[in-house]
Amino acid sequence: MEFYLSFAELAGKMSNPVTAVFLPIFVIVTVLEAVVIIWRSGTYPWKNAGVSLCMALGHLITQAAAHGLILAVIATAIYKIRLTTIPVSFNSWTNLLILFLLVDLCFYVEHRCSHRIKLLWASHSVHHSSEKMQSTTAFRLSWTPILSGVFVFYLPIVWIGYDPVWVYGMVSGSLAYQFFVHTELVPRVGWLEWVINTPSAHRVHHGSNPEYIDKNFGGVLLIWDHLFGSYQAERRDITISYGLAHQRSSPNNPLVIAYEELWQTLKAAWQARSLRGTVLRLWEPP
Repeated sequence: MEFYLSFAELAGKMSNPVTAVFLPIFVIVTVLEAVVIIWRSGTYPWKNAGVSLCMALGHLITQAAAHGLILAVIATAIYKIRLTTIPVSFNSWTNLLILFLLVDLCFYVEHRCSHRIKLLWASHSVHHSSEKMQSTTAFRLSWTPILSGVFVFYLPIVWIGYDPVWVYGMVSGSLAYQFFVHTELVPRVGWLEWVINTPSAHRVHHGSNPEYIDKNFGGVLLIWDHLFGSYQAERRDITISYGLAHQRSSPNNPLVIAYEELWQTLKAAWQARSLRGTVLRLWEPP
């Protein structure tokens, strides 16, 4: 998961073992959720959870391999040609708040593009492959961090003057928060549904129902969804169907989950009869 690595950089700069804090929390929340699910229904989707954890392991390995290129090379090169230098610390609340809003907006744009551009969807669809909505679903992450292009969306923030360690550390904080919205145990939470990303809002995002597809892209805040017309409240009259509209050929095979969509996308692009056709195959909506 990206936030382990980028937070590791941030922790090193601030001598704060953030990873050591978050990991036990994730484990405790996952175990508690499993206990409640078993208590309520008498069973737990162990296979689904196991596949999700396997996907997390593969993501950690591939992200570690790409991390040096993304943060130490590309982001650092952009920072060297920055427009200005914007100081950030936990004492400079104004700059920190602006950074949070910029990162959250960039996450919205990145997330929406990942649903609307086929090459990006080839990576992001891994996260939507689970037919269950539980905390382990948060661990279903791409094994193709470079091709996903996620890091590119935050480079403009680095270019205007924010230290890349702080930028990607803030991204990591957003992703850490989003772990907690992957559950069916938390109901709607009143007026907060209009302001922040909640379990209810994120259940909608993971739905493959026609009414729910491509909705609620926000990371921490949902104000961007309201501003750009992509907000959808969870409806009592619609039972959410989780997973992909077109499921993988082998929904429990990690290799198929990680690479099938990418293989089909690249194959279609290769078979296009012109450069324009190739670009369209990669750029068109999935």
